Amino acid sequence: MRFFKAISILYVVVSVFTAHAQDKLEIEHTINSKVFGKERKVKVLLPKSYSKDSTATYAVTYVLDAQHKVFWDAAKGNIGYMVYNYSVIPMIVVGVVSDNRGSEFNPESSKLKEHFKKEIFPFIEKNYRTDGFKTIIGHSWGGAFVGNTLFSDNRDMFDAYIGISPSFGDTDNIIVKNADTLLKNKTDFGKYLYFSHGDVGRREAEFGGYVNTIDSLIKKYPNNTIAWQPRLIERVGHWQIVGPSICDGLISMSRNYFADQKVIEDFSKISKNNLKQRIDDFYDDKEKVFGYVHKASAGYLNFIANDFRDRDDYETALAIYNMALDKKPNSVRVYVNLCDIYDKMGDKKVAKTFFKKTQKLLEEQKSEVSENYYKDISEWIKEKLTTLD
Repeated sequence: MRFFKAISILYVVVSVFTAHAQDKLEIEHTINSKVFGKERKVKVLLPKSYSKDSTATYAVTYVLDAQHKVFWDAAKGNIGYMVYNYSVIPMIVVGVVSDNRGSEFNPESSKLKEHFKKEIFPFIEKNYRTDGFKTIIGHSWGGAFVGNTLFSDNRDMFDAYIGISPSFGDTDNIIVKNADTLLKNKTDFGKYLYFSHGDVGRREAEFGGYVNTIDSLIKKYPNNTIAWQPRLIERVGHWQIVGPSICDGLISMSRNYFADQKVIEDFSKISKNNLKQRIDDFYDDKEKVFGYVHKASAGYLNFIANDFRDRDDYETALAIYNMALDKKPNSVRVYVNLCDIYDKMGDKKVAKTFFKKTQKLLEEQKSEVSENYYKDISEWIKEKLTTLD
C-alpha cells in the first residue's frame, strides 16, 4: 500500500491566508490612549488554529513599526506561515502602530513603554487567549527600543527580545552603558536575546558594531540567564535583513523553549536510549531559568516520529510515538503508524497485536477521521491481518 510513502508537496505561497480568511484572522483595534492623549491603533493576526480550540492559549509577539504596511505585511506573512506549519511556537502577532517612531523609540522616552504596560498589554490579554509569554521585534531604530527595554528596569515587560539591525545611535550610548552595569552586577534576566546584522553598506557596518559590543560584554560577564543569539547574516544590507531575521530570530527563540524537530534530532545523535529523559531534562532546565516552556502536541510528535520512521530509524521513531501517546492515549493516527513500524521491523507477533488494537480504535474514532482515511486504513489493516495470520 502506498499510503505510507513519503510525499513531498511544494506550495508556491503568494499569501498565507486568503482574503476571506484574513477577514476572520486579522483585526485592527483602536485604543483611546491616555499615555499619548489620542487614539492609537494595534493590528492583530490570529493563528488559523485559534477558532478550532476555545481552550488553547497562545504566546504573543509584538512587532514595532506596523504603521508601515509593507513592513507589517512582511512580518505577519513570515510569522503566520511559520505558525501555520508549526515551525515556531504557536503565537498571536500584534502590530504596534507608531505616529512618531523617532521619539517613541528613543531610549530617553518612556511613553511607548507606558503605552505597552498600561494600555496594549491589558487590552490584548482581555480580548484574546494568551499564555503570558511575550516577544518584542524591532528593526533599526526599533532595535534600540528592544535593547533599551531589556537593559533597563523594564526588562520584565517581555520574555524574548529580537532586534534586527539595531541602531543604538544615541549620543550618550545609554544602552551599552546600562548593559555593562547590569551584566557586571550579574543580573538575573531569564530572557532570550537575538540581535542580527548584515555586512552590506554603511548602516550594517555601524549597527553590526553595536551587536558586537553587546556580544563582547556578554563574553566579559557571562550570564546563563540570557539566551544570547548574535547573528551575522551575510550578503544582506539594512532592508534585506528583515525577512531572514524575523524567521531566524523566531525559530531560534522557539528552540530555547520548545524541543522541536531539530532539538530532538540533536538529542537522538547523542543517545537513542534515553531520548525521552533528555527531552524532559531540556524542559526542566528551561523552566528553571526562563520560567516558560512550550511542549509539543501529540500531532507534532507523531509527525516527527514519521520522519524518523521514513529514514529507517525505528528506535527513535518508537520513542517519539510513545511520547505522543503520553499526550493523547489511544490516538488512532499514532497507532496506525505503530502498526506500520512494527510491520516494517518484521515483528509479526507485536505487529498483529497492534493491528487488532488499531482496528478497534479506528471503529471507535470513526467520526474523528475523514471518510477516505477510514476507508484506506480499514482496507490496509484487513490486508495486513490476512498476511500475518
